[in-house]
Amino acid sequence: MISIKLLEPVHSFQSNTYLISSGNSYAVIDPSVPYDSSLFEGELRYILLTHAHFDHMLDIDSWVCATGAEVILSLDELPALADPLRNCYKLFDGSERGYFGAAREVKDGEALPLGDTEIKVMACPGHTVGSVSYVCDGYAFVGDTVFEGRGYGRVDLPTGDMRQLIDSIRRLLTLPDDTILLPGHGGSTTVKEYKG
Repeated sequence: MISIKLLEPVHSFQSNTYLISSGNSYAVIDPSVPYDSSLFEGELRYILLTHAHFDHMLDIDSWVCATGAEVILSLDELPALADPLRNCYKLFDGSERGYFGAAREVKDGEALPLGDTEIKVMACPGHTVGSVSYVCDGYAFVGDTVFEGRGYGRVDLPTGDMRQLIDSIRRLLTLPDDTILLPGHGGSTTVKEYKG
């Protein structure tokens, strides 16, 4: 089983950063808070991105520099890391920023070992072309695909597509009803609650 810690947001975008662990192995999902060595004792194996919008990787460099952990995201999202138009830095603060380090792409259905469990990659395009969810032990880290209260992510930003998003939401809702959906902003919900 995994343990999950929601880290306190420090930026005005209020993006959720999750630190998860199994045994002595850790992963951080959507690092929008600075790295802090007091947060855990063990090995940070992965820096998992649900998508490459800037507000979900605001502090990625601090985590990479401190831990050397692998940055993971989908192949379709990889070009957005260093593209200030696609990662929306340019749109929201006029900057040319991005993440310019190494990253490894993952595919739909791929499993990432973490301690005594696995994190399964689920492609969920729509909010962005390469959005993914990470599914593990009854939880799904869904980025900006769905939100509490039956909400869903914007499709008016680069590579957004409403038809794809609807298909991705339908796919998420095939998970067991008690699956806890942990979004990139706001509180959690379950598959059953989202179905209404």
